[in-house]
Amino acid sequence: MKNLLGYLATLALTLGTATAAASDAPAASIATSFEAFWHAAQGLPFEQQETLWDRYIEQPRQELYDWVVWEKRDYPAWQKEKDYALKARFAAYAKIGDRIPAAAASLDTAIPAQVARFRTLFPDAPAKPAVAVVLAPDFDSRTGVLQDGTPVLALSIDTLLLEKADPDILFPHELFHLYDARHAGITNDGVMPGTKLTLPLFEEGLATYVSTRVTPGRTDGEYLLQASLGALPASRLPEVARRFLAEADAPTIDPTRRSMAFGRWFEGNDKPYQADLPNRSGYWLGLNLIRQMAKTHGLPEMASWGPTQAQEQTLAALRQMAGGK
Repeated sequence: MKNLLGYLATLALTLGTATAAASDAPAASIATSFEAFWHAAQGLPFEQQETLWDRYIEQPRQELYDWVVWEKRDYPAWQKEKDYALKARFAAYAKIGDRIPAAAASLDTAIPAQVARFRTLFPDAPAKPAVAVVLAPDFDSRTGVLQDGTPVLALSIDTLLLEKADPDILFPHELFHLYDARHAGITNDGVMPGTKLTLPLFEEGLATYVSTRVTPGRTDGEYLLQASLGALPASRLPEVARRFLAEADAPTIDPTRRSMAFGRWFEGNDKPYQADLPNRSGYWLGLNLIRQMAKTHGLPEMASWGPTQAQEQTLAALRQMAGGK
């Protein structure tokens, strides 16, 4: 496994132009911003730490944080969630804070190599994709759109360090999300207003499938970034497909967070959302659905489906799988 610090560090440097274009960020790097923040914030009460966070981390790249990190447009309760998440993250900085500047400042050249590998499957993908390195407590990587509709991939350097993610699997997955946002109009990893739960099922399944093509020879647990998902037997697919179908019409975005349908299938948590299934089981189901669809549809074709067609095809595949076919 290649060194994650090197991969993330290269993002800050070799893709700096794309980052600045996507977020209108100033010359100061995320490493410089973090060092200034943490030097001032260590040991202070949380309220003061958050004020310093806003000053040093968010304000220089406010649009990116408003539209991609906190998704303020879609989640009115973003401030409450931000407060909760940052309290835990500030505590974690005592362990990883000294590693963040090194990760962001390294001269490693691995990201261009990862992009080149991705472009062997998608030659029309940009050689310098719009990638922004951020600090974020509630995701490791996420595609979103800025206010003008520009897709951008945000990589949370602190979360990735905590997770010790495998970049050879992570980056093909995330680069596909960014590619698909521009190519087929499926933005925010499939979490789009006015769509149903079948869209993130398709999008996350397809992005995971791309990782299997770019980096073959790994286990499903590695591709899904979760050993418990890789341990699920294929014999459970019809049953799980039927359970997903019961919620397939749920809206992808629930600003009230009341239905919890999306969370049950796609979010991680210390506590299980479903007693007999690991959290994030939608990724496992989605990957297997794409494998089923790939028997009759090529990867370029599936990658060209817009939101409506993707949902229709996914619903049909779910019904077929639920019937044991």
